[in-house]
Amino acid sequence: MLQRFYNLKNCIDKALIDIGSDMKFSDEEWFMINDLIVNLQPFKLGVEALCRRESTLITADTTFRFILDKLQKQDTVLSNQLSKSLRERIQERRTELTGVLIYLQNPKKYDQETKNTDHTFFVPKKAAIRQEIIRILEKVIGVGDNEYESEVFEKTPEAGTSATATLTLKKELEKQLKQEKETFKKKSDKKQKDYEKILKKEMACFESDGIRGQYLTLVYDYILTV
Repeated sequence: MLQRFYNLKNCIDKALIDIGSDMKFSDEEWFMINDLIVNLQPFKLGVEALCRRESTLITADTTFRFILDKLQKQDTVLSNQLSKSLRERIQERRTELTGVLIYLQNPKKYDQETKNTDHTFFVPKKAAIRQEIIRILEKVIGVGDNEYESEVFEKTPEAGTSATATLTLKKELEKQLKQEKETFKKKSDKKQKDYEKILKKEMACFESDGIRGQYLTLVYDYILTV
């Protein structure tokens, strides 16, 4: 709407003169309107990108980088204010999940991001990534599932599939009902260490061969739904 108004700049100025109006737009005011249009355009494109069905946390990350880059190139009072506010908001809302997804999608890109001096888009260290993966697995399947642990390195997961997707609705319901009956038990440190050891092996294989293990695939599919 503001863009259409600006496109009619000459017509509006002429119409105000023809009707003898005391109101006139100065060159500075027209400049401010155009500045507002130019600075809001990246946000418009960003919102459209984020509203796509296939958008992920990496989509958001890339979109915000794009917006900040365009605002920096504008280098006006308004663009600097918008850039500052956006960076503050990103730092308030950003979690380690984005860093985990970057790593699970492309370890080489993750290594590059760790060297990035822009603290707005921080990425966690690998130790923190493992802890976040463990937290997600606790939520999805539960740490200490012996049956699942014993099969981690015996089966090769199909690309793009989730372990929970293989469950029938009946089995999934029974599993959830069983979990509801279980009392809370503190997991032993040994289980935690064994679990972290498995993740270290999967991460090492992923970084060298580019193949996600069963746990990493499960977490990757989970984060894509966020």
